[in-house]
Amino acid sequence: MVMLGRYRVLNAILALREFTVADLARYSGVKDNTVRTVLGRDSRFVERDGTQAQRRRGGQPIQYRLRPDTENDLVAILRELEGFGANLPPLIADQEDPVMLSLIAAEDILIRQLPQACPTDRAELVDLATADYEAVQFLVSPEHKEAVTHRGVVDLLLRLAEAEQGALTRSQAPNSHTRQADRSVTAPETSGHEAEKKLEALGRDLRKLLTSWPTLGDKDLLPDLIHRIGTSQLGQIILGYGPETPPIST
Repeated sequence: MVMLGRYRVLNAILALREFTVADLARYSGVKDNTVRTVLGRDSRFVERDGTQAQRRRGGQPIQYRLRPDTENDLVAILRELEGFGANLPPLIADQEDPVMLSLIAAEDILIRQLPQACPTDRAELVDLATADYEAVQFLVSPEHKEAVTHRGVVDLLLRLAEAEQGALTRSQAPNSHTRQADRSVTAPETSGHEAEKKLEALGRDLRKLLTSWPTLGDKDLLPDLIHRIGTSQLGQIILGYGPETPPIST
């Protein structure tokens, strides 16, 4: 993530206090994807305004606001970054790689926001991540190994989200052949042959991705990915098809 972009977005959060992604982008002068990346990585400073939770065609965008109890911490961070931001030249579009920004924005949604989201917000978040992914997936150059890895991570996370939603749907469906009221999400997911095949494919693809993991600028991506999968209700099944100990390149 571009440090100057983070500085500008955090400054906009403090100035506006209530805002949408578009508001922050206009105020800070950075792209929407950069704003989403900052909101994902610095999510402790913001909360959703429940009065405008929809982001559907013809509806209202998601409204955020600064959390009052974090304002002092935000000011402290901005003071640390102030010299950095003041001494850098103005941000220009060419300094940002739109492919990487889209993939990082999708990762932030799928790794950090989705596991904490309520069921009614999950579909919306997956739609946002899918849009970021589909916008750039065919623009990744094979020579750009870092972008190739990020694309693979987003693809895995989108398939994981789909599998989780399928498991949740099946666990909530009425079953006339059983009197069991409380059913776990993993049982229906693994009971279907097709669902099991998808989880097996996820495990295999995770193994392939990790065995070819390059040295990345984002040192947190690999542990964040493993934590996301490992803490999923389907994680143990997927990791059972993947590597026992994921290698970490330094």
